[in-house]
Amino acid sequence: MKSIILFGFLFLICSTGHAQQNTASVGNSKILTSDDTPLSISAVGNGKYSFSYQNEMSGKPDVRSIIFRNKQEAKTFLGKIGNAMSSKDGVSCVYTFANYRIRLLTEIGGVFMIVDEKGLTQSTLRISRESYSQVNTL
Repeated sequence: MKSIILFGFLFLICSTGHAQQNTASVGNSKILTSDDTPLSISAVGNGKYSFSYQNEMSGKPDVRSIIFRNKQEAKTFLGKIGNAMSSKDGVSCVYTFANYRIRLLTEIGGVFMIVDEKGLTQSTLRISRESYSQVNTL
């Protein structure tokens, strides 16, 4: 199981490096990654932003992305995660961004995120306070 998680993390790092090369031409865009959780947020061109993460529900590498129309929408999403981080345990909120239905469930030390995307299976991610603070710098 650890080898699968390690492989997924390495896959995400490699794909993040490739995305970093692609976004270098976008201008002042930046890629923000977390050290302890395979997630990142980056500009993908045309003013859009991508929140990429490893689906923890899958037993194999399954990197998913949530595409936001602009920086403000991405900041709003990160703000919703921040609100969930400061809520008491067990609180659940549902948000909709374009084709994504995102449920945030607070738990001790972080947030459990469940994403339903049209045409794909459900995906999950646990976001710790530490990993959130690393990517919440837009």
